[in-house]
Amino acid sequence: MAKIPNVSAEHPPEINLLDMNLNGPVIAVRPYTNNAHYWQVYFDTNEAIVRTCKEAGWPAPTPTQITRVVQG
Repeated sequence: MAKIPNVSAEHPPEINLLDMNLNGPVIAVRPYTNNAHYWQVYFDTNEAIVRTCKEAGWPAPTPTQITRVVQG
């Protein structure tokens, strides 16, 4: 996060665990920036999250639904 241009150096990014569900952990990543750089920081943050997960070898969440059919 610190390498992303225009992320505030005064206010460190917040990273929190929001939820644990069947697809895995849900995190919130909140970098701080000036409004003029909001979209650049937003998209660069999303790209950094995806890149970090890929480099760590974490699989993408794959929702699965099992349907049971009973014939009587």
